[in-house]
Amino acid sequence: MTPRRALLAAPALVLAAGATRARSAWAQGTGDSLVLAGQQGWLFPFWDNLTQLDEVAMRQVLGLHTEVIALLKRGNIEVAYCLIPMKARIYRRFLPAGRRFAPVVERRYSNLVAALRAAGALAPDLAEVMAQASAIDPHWPVFFRSDTHWTPVGAETCAVALATAMRAQFRLPAPPQAGVRLGSIRMLRLAVGDLVQYLPPEQRGAFGPEESPIRNVLPATAGAAALLEEDASDMQVVGTSNVQPRFNFVPVLSNQMERAVGLSWLPNNVGPYAALLEYVRGSEFRQRRPRVIVWNHLESDMSTPINNPNWRQSGLNAESFLNGLRQAVLA
Repeated sequence: MTPRRALLAAPALVLAAGATRARSAWAQGTGDSLVLAGQQGWLFPFWDNLTQLDEVAMRQVLGLHTEVIALLKRGNIEVAYCLIPMKARIYRRFLPAGRRFAPVVERRYSNLVAALRAAGALAPDLAEVMAQASAIDPHWPVFFRSDTHWTPVGAETCAVALATAMRAQFRLPAPPQAGVRLGSIRMLRLAVGDLVQYLPPEQRGAFGPEESPIRNVLPATAGAAALLEEDASDMQVVGTSNVQPRFNFVPVLSNQMERAVGLSWLPNNVGPYAALLEYVRGSEFRQRRPRVIVWNHLESDMSTPINNPNWRQSGLNAESFLNGLRQAVLA
């Protein structure tokens, strides 16, 4: 029997409670660096600003998302958000001494969730879910210490929470294809965190590999493999690098929803808007329109305009993006 909700409904991967992990005590200020060095070897991206928030930009972004949600719903597609909170929000206890959230940033995540729900989307509070999981089993963090990404533990935690919310809110027909089967636990090894590169060369040696438990994805049965050619998923995850196959978000979501789940992702330096537009313009969308799109965003990106110059799709403005969606979804 495939491990499903009975196996995964508890906080994700609460394993090896007595496990110990080597932790660097190195911490110092980083001046103009792109990384903020915290306590016990924790690194935080400097662009996750804890003290300032452009509320005008955030309102504009939310206005755009409100239009996207309405547009997709007109196309008979439900929208669920996988809104990943800032790493510092979950692990603020490891921030450098004296670093604090400004009240307006403190409220941002909950305000975003409330606004997305008001616009008609499903938006679980993943900040609360991840905070609970990190408190229950601190040995296996929900984010890598020296990387911007969540761990497989964090990915599974959020996939379970999202699936629980979708099962409660969406009335979906019988799936055209069974969900992914999950098996035993192995360790995923991160050779070096992506934030280490921003440290001065002489400090990078203090950071070694990190590991996180992840579930094996079992091969499809012969019958399920045959279905792949005839039927397909009616749920699609669209986003950036956190939802890539490496962290197991989509397999766990598929397992929990007991249905196949498709995936379209692009690196975050391209952006979540380009990822969505590329997907709806593609042949996969034209051939089998999903009933649900799970759109993955980072908290900090939700106060960044769509033409953010740090995204390679900076030439994409709100009007052209919405026009592209309309042509694909409402055609």
